[in-house]
Amino acid sequence: MKIVAMIPCRLGSQRVPKKNLRLLAGKTLSQWVIDACNEAEVFDDIYINSESTVFEKIALDRGVMYYQRPEHLSSNSASNDDFSLDFFNAIECDVLVQVNPTSPFTSSDDLRSFVKMYKDGEYQTLHTVKEEQIEGLYENTPLNFDPMKQMPPSQDLTAVKLFTSSIMAWEKGNFRHNMEKSGCAVYGGDGKIGYYTVRGFGTIDIDNEFDFQLAEAIVGIQNKEKEYYEG
Repeated sequence: MKIVAMIPCRLGSQRVPKKNLRLLAGKTLSQWVIDACNEAEVFDDIYINSESTVFEKIALDRGVMYYQRPEHLSSNSASNDDFSLDFFNAIECDVLVQVNPTSPFTSSDDLRSFVKMYKDGEYQTLHTVKEEQIEGLYENTPLNFDPMKQMPPSQDLTAVKLFTSSIMAWEKGNFRHNMEKSGCAVYGGDGKIGYYTVRGFGTIDIDNEFDFQLAEAIVGIQNKEKEYYEG
C-alpha cells in the first residue's frame, strides 16, 4: 500500500493575503506541516500541491516533492474534490493523505496515529475532528442537551464533534467511485468512513487574520515557564 501525503498550497488567499507564504516563527505554514510529515515517517512520498512554482523551492529545501496543479484548479471556485482527483490521476498512490498547512500545529504523533487508525480500521475515508464538550445547537435545535432539564456539569455532556480538516485520507478506488457516482468524494460518500479526534493546539485552523494572530500567540507561550500566585 503506497501512502502519499499531499500538502495543498494555493498562492491566492482572500481573507489572509499570501497566507501560505506568511512566516510563523520563521517558517511558512507549509514548512510547519512538511516538518511534521517528515518526522512522522509514515509516508512513501510527500508533495506540495500548488499552481505556483514559488512552493517548489520550499518543497526542495525541505526534501519533499512538488506537484504543479493546472491553473484552472487554483481559483477560489476550485473544490477539494477537483484538485484531489487531479492529484490522484497524476501521482501513483493507493492512499492520499491531505495535510493542510492552515493547521500548522499538526504533530508528527497525530500523523502517525491517524495513519495507524486508517490502516487498522480498514477505512476508505478518514477525517479529523475536534470534540467540544459544551451545549450545541443546529439551526436552533439542541444537539446534546434538553432545554426542559437542569443544566448538567459540562463533563456530563456528550461531546459535539466538529471537523478540523487538518488531515484527511482517501483510498483511490473509492474516491474515484464517489466522484463518478456523485461528483464529490471528500466526505466519503459510499465507503467506510472514520473520524480521528485531534486535541490541543492541533485543532487550530488559520482562516483569517485573528487565527494567524492566535497562532503567533501560541508559539510565544509554548515554552513559557509556568508561574503561580504565592500570596
